[in-house]
Amino acid sequence: MPITQQRLHKIDFQALKNLASFTLDLEPKNLTGIFGINGCGKSSIIYSLLCLFKPTPRDPNRRNFKFNQFFTHTTHSKFAGSSFKITHSFRQDATSVNSNVERQYLKADRWKPRYGDRPERDVYFIGISSCVPEIELEKSESLIRLTTANLTDPLSTTIRQKAEIVLNRQYAEYNSHKYNARNKTFIGVKHNNISYSSLSMGAGEQRTFKILDTVFRAENYSLIIIDEIDLTLHTEALNRLIEIIVARADAKNLQIIFTSHREELTQRTDINIRHIHQIGTQTICFNETNPDCISRLTGNQIRPLEIFVEDELAEVTVQKVIEELQIRRHCSIKRYGAIDNSFSLATGMFLKGENLTNILILLDGDNYRTDPERMVQMQKFFSGTEATAIVNRTTALACIKQLILPTATTPEVFINSVIRQLADNTEVTHAALSINAAADKHDFVNRIVTTLGYQDKTQGLIKVIDKLATTNEWTAYTQELRDWLNERITALNLTV
Repeated sequence: MPITQQRLHKIDFQALKNLASFTLDLEPKNLTGIFGINGCGKSSIIYSLLCLFKPTPRDPNRRNFKFNQFFTHTTHSKFAGSSFKITHSFRQDATSVNSNVERQYLKADRWKPRYGDRPERDVYFIGISSCVPEIELEKSESLIRLTTANLTDPLSTTIRQKAEIVLNRQYAEYNSHKYNARNKTFIGVKHNNISYSSLSMGAGEQRTFKILDTVFRAENYSLIIIDEIDLTLHTEALNRLIEIIVARADAKNLQIIFTSHREELTQRTDINIRHIHQIGTQTICFNETNPDCISRLTGNQIRPLEIFVEDELAEVTVQKVIEELQIRRHCSIKRYGAIDNSFSLATGMFLKGENLTNILILLDGDNYRTDPERMVQMQKFFSGTEATAIVNRTTALACIKQLILPTATTPEVFINSVIRQLADNTEVTHAALSINAAADKHDFVNRIVTTLGYQDKTQGLIKVIDKLATTNEWTAYTQELRDWLNERITALNLTV
């Protein structure tokens, strides 16, 4: 019996072209954006994803993607030794759900498993070729006779309406044009009382309809791969397109994975952000990271001390401490995003040959609180069992410190509880006292900011941290940070 309701959770690359020893996590959101400079491995990732499944019987014309199509044998490489593993969940029948099943793919003399043994799934691919205007692909130089049909079914109407939103123009019709002489079909529209097919469309308009048509006609639980989603679209239109396909993916349980060079998209919170970076033979994947973190690996250090933090609250906390120590001009602060990025960043900095003694990667203190816990995480990003690898991991791990929290709490809950204990009759304290429960841990601080009426979140967080700094708990909370800064002040003879 064919399996259904596929969900791909992650793919662990052991070796595939220049990809080595890293995990691409595809959770928790339905859209995943893969970012990175040319040559970092984005194309290898999406090509491998295309080949994981065999087509379902629903569409006998669906392309059957195979590894040899994308990883072609040449005199230089036969891709022997390639190996990666997926973790996925699926329904076997009406009652049986298989969760977190692992499946290995590898290449020795041939790719395994055999293509017929792969699980079934509807997989769609929108490649860069969809950016090429149809007219450039059409070879006919004689009259092209088209038979036009107006697409008025509800799904086609929705696709037309969504394209109007993305492209900010009104379409009177969405059409299908049949070229009987070549057995081809082109899409078409009517705009400003002019009907035209995709043979007359610009690349951006054509590709927008291609993406929307694919996403809205795809079966539930399909996998859709889009190469270079940002090509031919300006940023505002691209963001509108992302919003639309996020909503569709959520409604239909689609998984959509795309590559992009458009750094503006990394600010979005409704998609998984995955930044791929290569250092030597090591592949590093940053999750939900700020572009500053990536640019640092390829740029130059300007200030003697660099501090990397998880989020804006931690950034404001560090700013307060370095201002108290009067060394603001000696420090740069950057965000690395999700906590696991701290280990990716430490690994990347070490492999790049950085002087880690002047780099601090600060954890919030609510996860990976002990050295053994951190070492377990570091081993996931910095592999190897030989003695030198162990020493290198320990060296890289030394630059990771933390804020000191009570057990089983978060920075937001801790800050709120400390401020609540103050009897100073100030607005900040009253705002903290008004928050007795929150659906999200961040709301224990964010709601203080909104209650105080700050439109600029950073200014509100500064007000909150200024209040926290008046408490007895402030010094203990920031002690590891202070100890490291004071040691660096002495070692580098930094003047106030």
